[in-house]
Amino acid sequence: MTEPNNKTSTILDCIRTVGRGERGRKPLTFDQAYQVMDEYLDGAIGDDQMAMLMMLIRVQNETHDEIAGFVKAFQNRVPQIGADIDWPCYAGKRQSAGQPWHLISARLLADNGYKVLLHGYYDKQSGRDHAENYLEELSIPIAKDATEAKALLDSGNIAYLPLSNFAPQAVTMLGWKNRYGLRTPINTVVRALNPGDAKYGLRGSFHPGFQQLHAEVEQSVGKTSHAVISFKGASGESEYNPKVSQTVWRSDSEGVTSHYWAEMMLSDIPLPKNTPMKTKPEDKVLMANTVVSTTAAVLYTETNNRDKAFEKAFKFWKAWVA
Repeated sequence: MTEPNNKTSTILDCIRTVGRGERGRKPLTFDQAYQVMDEYLDGAIGDDQMAMLMMLIRVQNETHDEIAGFVKAFQNRVPQIGADIDWPCYAGKRQSAGQPWHLISARLLADNGYKVLLHGYYDKQSGRDHAENYLEELSIPIAKDATEAKALLDSGNIAYLPLSNFAPQAVTMLGWKNRYGLRTPINTVVRALNPGDAKYGLRGSFHPGFQQLHAEVEQSVGKTSHAVISFKGASGESEYNPKVSQTVWRSDSEGVTSHYWAEMMLSDIPLPKNTPMKTKPEDKVLMANTVVSTTAAVLYTETNNRDKAFEKAFKFWKAWVA
């Protein structure tokens, strides 16, 4: 009988680890997750085996060490672009939730000197309104690769880097949801890739528990100098909803902390003369509050003070609409 090679042993060992019976199964360690993803990205492990592993992990809920190990394997293959703000755009927004107004927040921050790298994936089958539909209107260029993304940040402070242009294998993995009918942990992984090696970041998610998970992933990856805010985003996108009160999670060099934020909707907020992004007139106040709140959430990663962050964000918005 031929013994399996080391690569085959890795994936089979991982499948056995997470796929045993209820009493015997356990999550992967960071090292196991890193190794199996590293080998998959090298082409040593096939799609079917990796898809099986990812779905078994999803069934018992992914841990921060598993996600962090996967993330690290991807990060080792991306050149360090150099950004101030990491902005994942993967969920899109439901048609009823309005346009992806968080892009205006990204534009505001870029106009005020921050280097903002957005990255995302446009799942046309989702039926959602995605960031890629509005990039041209907000003068956000699309980078063909990491090298061009760096050049765009250096020249204009903002760029959108499609997932397919820096981690094409992750696009294949996202497609497994449509093929097998089950969301896999790759949806969590892509939000944490931080291809710009940015100092600050935001993580929007929908399902309960994932807000804390995203913050903990940063610690496991070892990005302790990278401050991140994680919250329940509008439609699960990286956009802060000003109409709700919620607990947000922060990850920085001090560890992971939680903070309760009350809703903050301003009725007398300044509005732009020309409504951007085909926003309905009745949604203008919500749009303006969303932009300010999302901008403030990002600035909170820098200031570690919500009031100061909100004050600065409001100042940016007021100048933009003047």
